[in-house]
Amino acid sequence: MMKELLIQFFDAYLVKRDLEEALSFLSDQVISLGTGAQEIARNKSELRELMIREFQAIPNGFHYEIRDYLEHCYPDGLFSIYCSVITSMPDENDGELLFQTRLTATAARLEDGWKIVSLHMSAPSDQQEEEEFFPIKYGRQAIGKLGLAANKNLIDIMLSMLPGGIMGAYLEKGLPLYIINDTMLHYLGYTYDEFVEATGEEMERIIEPQDWNRVEKAIYDGFHKNGSYDVQYRVIRKDGTRMWVNDKGREITTEDGRKAMVSVMLDISEDILLQQKLMREVMEDFLTGILNRKGALFHIEGFLKKHQPGALFLLDIDNFKKVNDTYGHQTGDQVLSLLANILRKNTRQEDVAARIGGDEFLLFLPGCTQPDVLRNKAERIRSLFCGASLQFDKVELSVSIGICIGDGYMDVDRLLKIADDKLYSVKKSGKGGFLL
Repeated sequence: MMKELLIQFFDAYLVKRDLEEALSFLSDQVISLGTGAQEIARNKSELRELMIREFQAIPNGFHYEIRDYLEHCYPDGLFSIYCSVITSMPDENDGELLFQTRLTATAARLEDGWKIVSLHMSAPSDQQEEEEFFPIKYGRQAIGKLGLAANKNLIDIMLSMLPGGIMGAYLEKGLPLYIINDTMLHYLGYTYDEFVEATGEEMERIIEPQDWNRVEKAIYDGFHKNGSYDVQYRVIRKDGTRMWVNDKGREITTEDGRKAMVSVMLDISEDILLQQKLMREVMEDFLTGILNRKGALFHIEGFLKKHQPGALFLLDIDNFKKVNDTYGHQTGDQVLSLLANILRKNTRQEDVAARIGGDEFLLFLPGCTQPDVLRNKAERIRSLFCGASLQFDKVELSVSIGICIGDGYMDVDRLLKIADDKLYSVKKSGKGGFLL
């Protein structure tokens, strides 16, 4: 998808030597690192100056070839690009000079279309060990030398410009810190010294405890399968708030023989919040704020897949139509919300409370099958609703309830059918009661 954008840029830059056309494919805040010590630009204006000097020195175009092209799309819409670029130009002896460089780039959709937001050209080097991810390590527990000062400066810039936080840890208890970049520290709200003091340089201590077992399993299962992993979880910021990250990492071996991992983390909190918002819109009743029919069935089926026994209540507001006819639909909505609030306040966190249509409600109590407990629950709901609805004294309001006890092997349709039959019997016999 991004290869065409890259080709258009290189055609303008290398072949046509058209400055304005080449710059049109770049964002205003593009960051560019070339192979030369001075070839660093922090925005389009600085890059323009570099390109002008280059075009003056070498006005003629190049032939080029893109090889080994790879791209990856991240959840926030960023694309990372990697390829080799072979350029050629005639030499003084009518021969041909070939140059091989490696390109890493990032592209993003901006208001005026897809643009390249970072470029880094590097020359292949045999000075870096084959298994080394970056020739620099942060963390007091890291062992080994830094590279040359120039390489360190370059990598510091690269670590700060990559589209995400970078963290690495030794594959040992607590995941001792191996590497961290400024972006990750910014995500977490720490300075490096604060991070060390707060976490003891252990990656485990920034991961939400409820997520830790799942994250640890994903990391080691991924390494066992193919040497990499991809997992989403929450990290704990300095201020105690949680941030969702998408963490993609791979296993490496350090020069001292220790197993480690290095990962890139992207902040996906907005994506998760959007997913949760969309899920609520699909699964929740817009009027009462409790689950709708679809949401209720989703959660109940989750319990039944685990063969979880439980009790299903079907509830129907008696004489509800008279409320709408007497007081109007706005008051009818208040009555519906009244029963929803009673269900919400008288259920456990794991219970399923829902409005499944009109004046019909559902309650599923996983793990609760004792008849006496269920009778008490039904009587409490019935009593609370009758008392609260006295304010609508022109209509005699009550709630009828049918209850089915499931053994965990009965499907949801069967549970609903039995509860509905019992509800019908209650309505037929005079309303305002319950049947187990």
